[in-house]
Amino acid sequence: MIRVLELFAGIGACSKALTNLGIEHEIVDAVEIDKYAIKSFNAIHGTNFEPQDITKWNKDIKADLIMHGSPCQDFSVAGKNAGGDEGSGTRSSLLYETLRIVEKVQPDIVIWENVKNLLSKRHKHNHEAYIQRMSDMGYDSATQILNAKDYGIPQNRERVFTLSIKRGSKLVKSYTRPEPRPLELKLKDILEDEVEERYYLTDEQVASFVASTERAKANGNGFKFEPIERESDAQRDDESRESADRQLHQGIVGRVEGIHGHDILKRVYGTDGCSPTISTMQGGNREPKIVASRGRGEHNMQHLEPRKDNLTNIITSIQKDNYVATDGFRIRKLTPRECWRLMGFDDADFDKAQAAGISNTQLYKQAGNSIVVNCLEAIFNGIEWSDNG
Repeated sequence: MIRVLELFAGIGACSKALTNLGIEHEIVDAVEIDKYAIKSFNAIHGTNFEPQDITKWNKDIKADLIMHGSPCQDFSVAGKNAGGDEGSGTRSSLLYETLRIVEKVQPDIVIWENVKNLLSKRHKHNHEAYIQRMSDMGYDSATQILNAKDYGIPQNRERVFTLSIKRGSKLVKSYTRPEPRPLELKLKDILEDEVEERYYLTDEQVASFVASTERAKANGNGFKFEPIERESDAQRDDESRESADRQLHQGIVGRVEGIHGHDILKRVYGTDGCSPTISTMQGGNREPKIVASRGRGEHNMQHLEPRKDNLTNIITSIQKDNYVATDGFRIRKLTPRECWRLMGFDDADFDKAQAAGISNTQLYKQAGNSIVVNCLEAIFNGIEWSDNG
């Protein structure tokens, strides 16, 4: 029986991974300050934890495994790179609370997940400081960047995972880093069959998509792709950057004008590739947008008749066989359920959280703040447990 302490617990991706793998475990505590997130955690895992402030946590408990996905906002490009230096007071500096708790609890295993930009030139000193502190406390650490699309989930989501194992552990014999495997699913494979009308964009927004795509085609060869902002190029050479660009561009079919904010919020994705990285999606129209087929109950778009033939040619020339019917198409947002699926959670988990009274706004946020369950499963599968484990 592995005793698990989840810090910055969110909706409990670590415990979910252990459950999926059939690894017997007990959740000894879940430290999460967000009252809605811990409510979902309890609904999913059958627990009864209250919201807790990690800076005040000082319990005398025993744990074999500590999982922490400490706040990433101040390490990310989107969070303006405020940083996570110890004592700085930023949200990301709370990672040092984990070190305090590790020193107190002395678990055999510690797993830390964070954004890839943690390893950038600007922030890597915090990662190095963490590794050194863990070493001083008797832990050997292995760091790897894992992408969800390499572990069975059609989402392009790169995250840094640092696994630390206590020297002389009686629980772990060895660890082998997980290797990527071919992706068998596409984004369209995880979509719901029936989606409520509220998730579809308006005719005016769709018309702007058509207009912007036509303009792009008039200016050159199809849609003019613009580079997607990656969290960091620090670890890439020119060749790998070009390869990453090709992969990231593969799913984009255009953009919707008239949506306020960063360009990424306007992008429309095809469903034959991967989803973009799921974020917390707080604010209007921040959900990823996809091209959807016309289906039963969808209204006619005859007012676009002058453009319809050209529209079909434009779209099919960019993204062939991508749910684009000859009589038109619609654009919609991913639903909260689909976002949870893209994080590796079951529909049963989503249903439990929804039944607990969690709003769509919070369900979106909880998906974006979580950790891809499949990536954690890959890490656990790399651990050779001792007979005492």
